[in-house]
Amino acid sequence: MKKYVIILGIVSLLTDISSEMIFPILPIFLEKFLYATKTQIGLIEGIAALLTSTLKVFSGYLSDKIGKRKILVVLGYSLSTFSKPLLFFATNWTHVLWIRAVERLGKGIRTAPRDALISSFSEGKSGHAFGIHRGMDTVGAVLGSLFAFLFLIYFGETEENFRKIFLYSFFPAITAVLILIFFIKEPKEIKKDSKIEINFKILPSDFKKFVIIQSIFTLFTMNYAFIILKANDVGISIGFIPLAYLFFNIVYAFFSFPIGIISDKFGKIKSMFFIYITFSITSFLFLIKSSIFGWIGFAFYGIFMAGYEVISRALISDLTNENIKGSAYGIYHTSIGISSFFSMIIAGILWDSFGSSLPFTISGIFSLILSFIFLRIFWKQDLVK
Repeated sequence: MKKYVIILGIVSLLTDISSEMIFPILPIFLEKFLYATKTQIGLIEGIAALLTSTLKVFSGYLSDKIGKRKILVVLGYSLSTFSKPLLFFATNWTHVLWIRAVERLGKGIRTAPRDALISSFSEGKSGHAFGIHRGMDTVGAVLGSLFAFLFLIYFGETEENFRKIFLYSFFPAITAVLILIFFIKEPKEIKKDSKIEINFKILPSDFKKFVIIQSIFTLFTMNYAFIILKANDVGISIGFIPLAYLFFNIVYAFFSFPIGIISDKFGKIKSMFFIYITFSITSFLFLIKSSIFGWIGFAFYGIFMAGYEVISRALISDLTNENIKGSAYGIYHTSIGISSFFSMIIAGILWDSFGSSLPFTISGIFSLILSFIFLRIFWKQDLVK
């Protein structure tokens, strides 16, 4: 079974090469060439996250109901793959909005059933499995960011070269889809259950508490697009922002697997508490007008994202039964997506109205407060094994 975790990791690695060729430069492309405001950029990312999250709950539920995960995973990856090159033709921010929405719909379709697949293949070591997957996923992000940086440094930071990168992103993505189709098999133990319904009430109470806390926390976090734009604000030049994002992904990849192991050994609740603290530090670092602290901020952001993604998925795996995992992941991702939508809209409005410091200050203070609330709620509960 472990080989399938690795193959799914390879699929995510190639897909992230494609995605991260685009994501670190898209906010810059929107601001510099399509003249989008911070509110418009927040709206693009917020709507994309909202649409993604809506599909996650239904795809997870559907995968449980029909007893099939792979077909939905293939469909989701395929939709994202064929939408990305369309950015080449975008001439205003609304075009980017629609393309991002379609691309994220693909992510919405695939994420919950894919996470359920990984959980099925984890053989009781969810932290290890999700750590491996997240680590390989982030290696792909490193390679994609590196390509974008080298391409722009060598050929120049022109609008034409930004558009070429969007076009080239298709090739690693289609390779990932082909590997997924031919090398992943459906787990035999998944049983079709037509009686399953999307019902928050049937899920364990500990899972519900976790989803609520994570959703509130996400409301106060800063999206990667604002981190990138803030990097330019604190002194990192446009040409080096893909390199800073590359550095973030190297840290992200380096810590993903160790964090998974640590969370299995010392407890996922305590580990998540420290991850919340890490994000608070990240926010405060980006308030300092210094490129050095900007680079340090990217490092802390990488540690945060590694823990946030790995531990949350592993916790859900531990808190739910096999036959409802798809629905559980779908509900979780949907809740997070809705919170992200409001988070990005509010951050964009605050930035345009009061400057970049206010949203980062609010983010840092409230994430620090929520870290202790999280620890207080879950400390006495047996969720650490």
